[in-house]
Amino acid sequence: MRKLTIAACALLLSAPPLVFSQKLEHHDVLLFSLNRKPDNLWHPFAPRFLTAFNPAGYNNQPQFFSPQELYLTVQLPTDTTQTDIYALHLLLNTSTRVTATATAEYSPTLMPGGRRFSAVRVEPNGDQRLWSYPLDRSDNGQPVLPAVTTVGYHCWLRDTLLALFLVGQNDEPHALAIVGTSEQRVQRVATSIGRALQLLPDGRLAFVQKATEQTWYIKTYDPLKKTVEVLVKTPPGSEDFAVLSDGTLLSSTGSKLLQLAPKQQTDWLEIADLSRYGVKKISRLAVSSDGKLAVVVQ
Repeated sequence: MRKLTIAACALLLSAPPLVFSQKLEHHDVLLFSLNRKPDNLWHPFAPRFLTAFNPAGYNNQPQFFSPQELYLTVQLPTDTTQTDIYALHLLLNTSTRVTATATAEYSPTLMPGGRRFSAVRVEPNGDQRLWSYPLDRSDNGQPVLPAVTTVGYHCWLRDTLLALFLVGQNDEPHALAIVGTSEQRVQRVATSIGRALQLLPDGRLAFVQKATEQTWYIKTYDPLKKTVEVLVKTPPGSEDFAVLSDGTLLSSTGSKLLQLAPKQQTDWLEIADLSRYGVKKISRLAVSSDGKLAVVVQ
């Protein structure tokens, strides 16, 4: 990847493909600011390279916890058995190891209320449970849904309602489920889904459903009406997308960033080609409330 002129993150230590039990492929994370131009397209600018602290390891699943805090799933090159959660402070240019357990954690997500975060934890027997951890490190965490042991990814719809990607068992397809944290009753609403689960500004859930090997759709689930609708076809082969505050969808194909505004556009439009930075492929994306874009690249 072409070197970018930016400040590198210093390493500070504190005291999917779904089971991390091997050395994972190297990924990096780039950060951009977004600017909406008169053509109504969002254009990324001011690139920063965020993963200098782990230049040969696995850096993935970015999630903004605030405009200046980005959490990642990280595996160091010397560790072939687990991943940990790291926090990057974008103003201080520091990285902090948040979890240091004997098991793998991934998919860090800020919980409603802003005091805790959730992550999928691969337990010693292989169960994949969703755990809750305090941001202030005041306790060692606890399971959110103790009886649900096949969680791959998740999205909070509100403080007591979750969307889950459930890993398919015995050759069954992966499934989308909705679970309330009080009753903890699992309601399956779709199968053959992709890994991206995103909350839309209107409270609906957006997810990818794979109709065939080549035909994938972004669909929405309304937790009030309990209805599923087709929103748009995905770019070819892409199951990752992010949602801006105005409802615009961002996705990718190869090294190209794409956008689609569902109420204004009927097809994906290219907004940038990151090959100029040495990027060959874009996968996961995350956006902040103030218009930053984190992009996982190879």
